[in-house]
Amino acid sequence: MSIENELRTATESPPLFNYLQELIPLEDIRDFASPKRIGSIDFVKGFAIVFIILAHSGSAWLNRENQYVYGILFSLMDFLGPSLFVFLSALSVIFSIKNKENILPPKVIRMRIFSRGAMIILIAMIYNVVSLTLDPLFSVPFPLSLWGWNILMFIGASQIFSFYALKLTKLYRGIIAILIVVFSNVIRDLIFVPGLEGNNLIVIVIHFIVIGPNPMVPLLPGLAICFISTIFG
Repeated sequence: MSIENELRTATESPPLFNYLQELIPLEDIRDFASPKRIGSIDFVKGFAIVFIILAHSGSAWLNRENQYVYGILFSLMDFLGPSLFVFLSALSVIFSIKNKENILPPKVIRMRIFSRGAMIILIAMIYNVVSLTLDPLFSVPFPLSLWGWNILMFIGASQIFSFYALKLTKLYRGIIAILIVVFSNVIRDLIFVPGLEGNNLIVIVIHFIVIGPNPMVPLLPGLAICFISTIFG
């Protein structure tokens, strides 16, 4: 009887929890499940959100005589708000990656960044479908309406861009950021040259990726923010 018990004990599979605990320590699972937030970054993000709100709702607080104030505010807040928020979001990714480098496997870190970025992009696509389809100014058909560089799409993409930007040295990141800022207007002007698209599939694809259905929110030069944030991170 004792021999049968020993054979059964030797052949039965180990408990699932013990098996997983051997593969991934419990401390790593707990640390992965509850990421630490950086209070100073969240605080400045709050200012960025205030800038965005002022840029889009400041007109309601001013009468006609003071509309010029809103024009000045909009020119500043519309740039500072989204840019600052995307910069801080990308910076948070950098800190998160560096804090987990010696704790979690690289694949786990990569999947965490990609899943978070993909989820934000998915929400941005839902917003694009609603806004670009219903807006009579654009009336973009589905599935082309899935694409568009709204702030949610840019935040989600910046998570992934920042992850790959870290693989470059800081010097190369700075050079790429400067090149993006300097040549953004040139690239956009070339894309908008009348008759350039024609039947040229390459130009059409570049136009759709860089500009998107809404030319007011292009990818360039905002892409430089991802590379700049990795330098400070």
